[in-house]
Amino acid sequence: MTFLPSCHDVQTHLTEYAEGSLPFGRRLGIWIHLRLCRACARFLRGMKALPEWAKRVLAPPAEAPEAAARALAEVQAALSRRPRS
Repeated sequence: MTFLPSCHDVQTHLTEYAEGSLPFGRRLGIWIHLRLCRACARFLRGMKALPEWAKRVLAPPAEAPEAAARALAEVQAALSRRPRS
């Protein structure tokens, strides 16, 4: 990788850059690239926002336990009304 890395190089090492685990020279090259390249800067912003977004999207809704309990009760009631053969 040269002093000013390509977009591919930046995106390959962006996690390490965000964690601060790259050597100074490589970090500096990526920092400069990010100041000059909007696409890679957006990629970094998206990557940093991903954990919080995933928590919000994947979190169960607050009413989930009650809704699940109601659904289970309805299934159990339907099964108990079903004629047995």
